[in-house]
Amino acid sequence: MDTVALAAAMIGAFCGAVVTYRVVKRQWWLAGATCGFAAWALLNTVTVGNRSRLEHNAVFAMGLISLAWFLVAAMMHGRRRGRL
Repeated sequence: MDTVALAAAMIGAFCGAVVTYRVVKRQWWLAGATCGFAAWALLNTVTVGNRSRLEHNAVFAMGLISLAWFLVAAMMHGRRRGRL
């Protein structure tokens, strides 16, 4: 088995378990934050290696969007938790 495939499978399984746990606990914002983090981690794991400048820019932009979603969702969870 390829190392990158193994790493992607492990990241996907771990993040999937965390998202499932958060959904069962009805912590919607943390589940969304975990999805954003998982998307960023999987994207960077799968696209590692030599690539064109355009592909690099696309991966970088999607990584920033995923991390922004993670930060927004984590912040919203904190705000919501403070109100309860």
